[in-house]
Amino acid sequence: MKDELEMQLERDFPFMKQNRADDEKNVYKRWGCECDNGWYNLIHDLCQEITERYERDSLPVDIVILQVKEKFAGLRFYYQYENAPCPLQAFDFIGNGTLRFTPDNENADNTVKNLRKDIAEIVHRYEKKSSSVCEICGNSGKVRNDMPWIRTLCQNCYDNYIKKSEESKRNPKDIISKYLDRK
Repeated sequence: MKDELEMQLERDFPFMKQNRADDEKNVYKRWGCECDNGWYNLIHDLCQEITERYERDSLPVDIVILQVKEKFAGLRFYYQYENAPCPLQAFDFIGNGTLRFTPDNENADNTVKNLRKDIAEIVHRYEKKSSSVCEICGNSGKVRNDMPWIRTLCQNCYDNYIKKSEESKRNPKDIISKYLDRK
């Protein structure tokens, strides 16, 4: 994701703060969003709903973002809570499915238990929605599994991929030069 979009997420949502430090252990804080720009609005709306949910109960935001990425053509938004660490957050399956682990809420009151349940539902809804939003441009898309990397793309971005793929087959050196130009 473009730096300016990630900086906007940081300005709008303090829990999305990154530091990009070489010794940072938190994958999100170190690397940021590991997806294309098309999911920016999706991630922004997700963070907005999380913030509003905390505000509804007048509670401080205690969510810690661990990783935001694309996997198996879908958004993955991994997190934990400051006072309830859970080292393993999720396990992804090839195809449709993620097994989520929730923190032990035994010591939490009902307000916090309900908040955490709602946050999990919000995240799940947006992760599911990502399979219909083009990761590149943000338009309506669908999962494309006839590519080397399964992605959610709109028809236009998919056609552009096919065109570039065909061109690279004719001119393999172009792929290397295009790749090096992007770095």
